[in-house]
Amino acid sequence: MKERELDFITGVLKGDPAGEPEDWYAVLGFLFSHRVAGLFYRRAKKQGVPLPKKAESLLSGVFEAQKRRVRGMRREIAEISAALEQRGVRHVFLKGSLLANAPEELRVYEDGERASQDIDLLIRPDELSGAGRALKELGFIQGVYRKEEGDILPFSRAEIVKRRMNRGEAAPFVRLTGEEERPFLEVDLNFSLGNTPAEGAELLTEMIASGKRYEGKVCLRAPNREMFFLHLILHQYKESCLGFMTERGKDLELYKLADLYFLSRGHKFDWVRLDEKIREYGLESRVGAVLHQVGAIFREEELLGLARAYGEEQPLVTDYDRKRQYYWTAGERARICRFDDRGFLAEVE
Repeated sequence: MKERELDFITGVLKGDPAGEPEDWYAVLGFLFSHRVAGLFYRRAKKQGVPLPKKAESLLSGVFEAQKRRVRGMRREIAEISAALEQRGVRHVFLKGSLLANAPEELRVYEDGERASQDIDLLIRPDELSGAGRALKELGFIQGVYRKEEGDILPFSRAEIVKRRMNRGEAAPFVRLTGEEERPFLEVDLNFSLGNTPAEGAELLTEMIASGKRYEGKVCLRAPNREMFFLHLILHQYKESCLGFMTERGKDLELYKLADLYFLSRGHKFDWVRLDEKIREYGLESRVGAVLHQVGAIFREEELLGLARAYGEEQPLVTDYDRKRQYYWTAGERARICRFDDRGFLAEVE
């Protein structure tokens, strides 16, 4: 895809549409691949951006499906929230669960603009057992959904332990829903801010301690605004560093960058308080790298300026299986316009 199409897409998302794309096939493929089709459709309609009939039909279908998904998951979020509160499990909800359901001070999307594939929770490592028991009582098991069979294949105990030791999250908890459109629900328990179980333990504890229950579109516990934004940044940085995420095309996804863009532009938090935490925990380079990604893609000079102040160098990509590291030979805009951007990687000698 060409940068002209990228500018058209981000212009619509920002509320500043300009020009027309040369290739609607490229635009539609990009919107679906980067999970912003519903968001683009809603913003385009609000701004009166003309859409080809075929494009409007496809995009409206995604928007309506996402609306149903968000509203369906709302009931399940409430159920999980109540179970964790009853057990006294210290936790906060993350990412899409908040962006679509929290009160106005945290919410940036209307129903249908963004849909989550799963429910993410942040907990302390010593709360894993309690959280796991609460989920199992609700019918969840640790395993993987099998589309062809329509069932869940449980993980072995060895696989569960391996995932817990090698990643900052537990093996997914999955439950069948009985719905054709959304056959299963996945819950991810995150207990680390990095690639190892103990990474960022002190900051993780503070993030959870900052949490309070909000009465938004559903009642749930969320971190304060600065901690919520900081977690999204650290999560994006983590995925930017992992070789297997690059192989899956998940190192630079527009929907994640859009989350950060809308939170930053909507004045959803206090930059001064956020800066204090960034410097207290020595996160300048990570924050700078991610802010540069967002600023470059959305052409936002304010974010690019902040990125330069923190240090804007992009992280190395690590392939842990092969014990190799790579650096990027192209900027974020060139990379995101390429369906597979691994051709821009060069091995560190």
